[in-house]
Amino acid sequence: MQDLPPIGGYEPVQWKRNLPSRGFRASIYFWGITGLMAFGFYRFYKGVDEQRELSREKQWSRFYLQPLLLAEEDRNVARRYYSEKARQDLVRESMSDEVKAKFDKEIYNDKSKFRFPQYTVGIDPADR
Repeated sequence: MQDLPPIGGYEPVQWKRNLPSRGFRASIYFWGITGLMAFGFYRFYKGVDEQRELSREKQWSRFYLQPLLLAEEDRNVARRYYSEKARQDLVRESMSDEVKAKFDKEIYNDKSKFRFPQYTVGIDPADR
């Protein structure tokens, strides 16, 4: 003999998990993250504006200071030039006449321009 289902059938099988929901709904997370990102972009672009303004202010301060910086550089070059002349005079005192003639010989044939002295470190190529 064969077993038959009970009268009225079996109870339905519970195949779903009945867990309580945890946390907020997905839409709340979406709008929260969207708001946080919007605030971050707002602060970022405010910072970009601030940097742009600081850069503009720095450029204008350099424009206004340019004559002062040029005058300071000219004073520095003149000071170095005259100290080099004084050093050459000190060196010239201790030279023999033969070396002094070579020392006083002009380097450039063109007298139309003033050339500032070039400061280099090393051996004179003519002494090799």
